[in-house]
Amino acid sequence: MDAGFWVWDAASRLILDGTSRAGRIVGIAYTGGGAGSSAADLSGGAPFWAFMPQWIFRRVAGAEPTPIVSINASGISWYYSGNSSGSNAYSPVPGWLVFGVY
Repeated sequence: MDAGFWVWDAASRLILDGTSRAGRIVGIAYTGGGAGSSAADLSGGAPFWAFMPQWIFRRVAGAEPTPIVSINASGISWYYSGNSSGSNAYSPVPGWLVFGVY
């Protein structure tokens, strides 16, 4: 007999299958709008990350880059692209990187 966690909607369609895999959060790092890194042991599975911005839109100029992220078994690092648009409204989006392994 199978065991796990399944959720169906009112039309009996499977909308969540919790038997496949679940991530384990290893750490959270605040980017602050600048480059950085966080050492962590991510060798216990396939690493993943997600970015939670501190704010979504501050200006409509479109010069609000999110971090460029690199992750491997020894940790996570990030940086922001330079101001190639020439806009004086360049404002990197600070936020939190949540990372872990599947």
